[in-house]
Amino acid sequence: MRNRLPFPPPGRVLDAGELRKVARAVAEDESLWSDLLQHSTDDRGYAEIFLDEHLGVWVLEWLADDHDTGYHDHDHSGGAVHVAHGAIRHEHLRLGHRPVGDRVPAGEGFCFDQTFIHRMRREPGGGRTVTIHAYSPPLVRTGQYGEQDDQLLHRVPTSSQEHLSPKGRQGTPSTAHPPRTADIPQEDRR
Repeated sequence: MRNRLPFPPPGRVLDAGELRKVARAVAEDESLWSDLLQHSTDDRGYAEIFLDEHLGVWVLEWLADDHDTGYHDHDHSGGAVHVAHGAIRHEHLRLGHRPVGDRVPAGEGFCFDQTFIHRMRREPGGGRTVTIHAYSPPLVRTGQYGEQDDQLLHRVPTSSQEHLSPKGRQGTPSTAHPPRTADIPQEDRR
């Protein structure tokens, strides 16, 4: 694969702050990734931009409000996400409580370490959304989380090549404006 980075490959494992700079720099140069997008509303689209033994960079396209990663971790990889177009909802799992979530609009991003569990989905009504994801070391495995039929939270190990999607029930999503108490299921009112 040719180098689709706007700088020479770093040649080492990067920390979360450095990954945030990588994701932003790649997001700001659409010529590095615009030809990789497939523009499908069926599933969230994704393509590899760059991969070596220290760094993996991906572009994801979110065209429908139901495009959702579900709760997941990144196994041994730290990472960063930068929103190039549109907006995503970034949610953090909280046990015994509603998740907390933030709208992340174009031009903004976030980073995380190897211990992070989160969920991303297109912000409802956010329009065409494109995000750039940078991982170091490169993403090999993820763990996907969801409530199963036994009503317990389970981790499903998956290859990084598998399309992330909700595995089991994901609980009540966060919203930009909290719903009225009457709209929250009794078990989530904590």
